[in-house]
Amino acid sequence: MRIRNLAAALTGVLTTLIRPAWAQKTGDQSRLVFTVSGAYVSGTDLWHVPDQPVRSGSFDVARAITGQAGAAMAATYFKGENVGLTADVFIFELGYADACRELRPGDELNRLGCIDIDESEHSALAAVFSLGGIFRVASREVISPFVRVGAGILVSNQSSILTSGLARPPGQTGPPVLIQVYNDDKKSRIGGALGLGVGLTTPISSGFQFRVELRDNILGIEKVDGATPENNFNPAHSVDFKHLVSLIAGVDLVLERHRGRRY
Repeated sequence: MRIRNLAAALTGVLTTLIRPAWAQKTGDQSRLVFTVSGAYVSGTDLWHVPDQPVRSGSFDVARAITGQAGAAMAATYFKGENVGLTADVFIFELGYADACRELRPGDELNRLGCIDIDESEHSALAAVFSLGGIFRVASREVISPFVRVGAGILVSNQSSILTSGLARPPGQTGPPVLIQVYNDDKKSRIGGALGLGVGLTTPISSGFQFRVELRDNILGIEKVDGATPENNFNPAHSVDFKHLVSLIAGVDLVLERHRGRRY
């Protein structure tokens, strides 16, 4: 009798230990998600002209993209366990920092204009509108990694080519003199954009998730291709695809989810 009771107890323990996966408790799975995030976007060099004639002198002039803050909004829909579609709006400050050094001195106006250029920083809002796909794993677990790819357009409202400085000699009471290096009639531009990201999500309540992502934003931005003759302010230019890496963190509002098993 004791042996029979022991065997029954042992059978119960083994049944519990080897219970099939379908009978175990599983977490909820998000299907439709709206995301609001903050971001930091890194900078990089944009263009450099080592010998640009300016008013009988010459400048070594360059421009870089500065690191700035940003924000993002996205909607993501998963039809099943892994693959989803995403629409994303990424807004950030597209900032430029200029550098200038006199190579062949011109006059005092040139010197002061170059100093003004060297101290110049410009920034304006830019936005990337993109559509793409996302692939996640462990979607019912506490931590769910994902990778995403998106393509779209970059819209910016400041020129990446226009370059000038202001010169005001000591004692001058009138308006400062404009020292023009490059001109650009188009202040707003539209370029291509590609985003490659990797990140993870984790639930923080029944209707919200925390999301963090490292994204490589590959953006088409106009650059100056080389020096122009003196008094020619319209340089040859082309689109260069720059890698601006961003760290994005935010909160997902889960609008639709597939409930897991409770037993």
